[in-house]
Amino acid sequence: MPFEAYRVCRRVHAAPDGEGAFRVGGRWNSPGRRMVYMAQSVALAVLENLVHMSRQDFPAGYVRITAIVPDDIAIISEIDLRGNRSLKDLSTRALGDAWLDGQPSGVLKVRSAVVPEEWNYLLNPRHPDFSRIVLHQPEPFVFDERLFQ
Repeated sequence: MPFEAYRVCRRVHAAPDGEGAFRVGGRWNSPGRRMVYMAQSVALAVLENLVHMSRQDFPAGYVRITAIVPDDIAIISEIDLRGNRSLKDLSTRALGDAWLDGQPSGVLKVRSAVVPEEWNYLLNPRHPDFSRIVLHQPEPFVFDERLFQ
């Protein structure tokens, strides 16, 4: 069964090309590597943003992007990668870079650092399966003001 993944980001970063991750890197990729970060739920996508904001910065100009991932696309989890003896002691960045290089799947499922009981999904825009993932047009997203009181 296909599943949905979500991204909440500034409209300027809405293109699903991994450009932001390419420019600055992320928890799971080094700068110079393209990766699209998505979350298991809209709520988790919001929390993943909130940890980088201050109470004084009410965010404006954000959008929500929904991805539909077909059920026949291979998904590898970080747990699977860490089971590989040559990869198990790598940092998250090195592990993500190794996944990008090896291209064993178009999607990497990783635990959220914010809510470890939930998952983030990392998409490899250079993997052949990426073109099969349906990415909906960005829709405006407004944060609830109470989050910034």
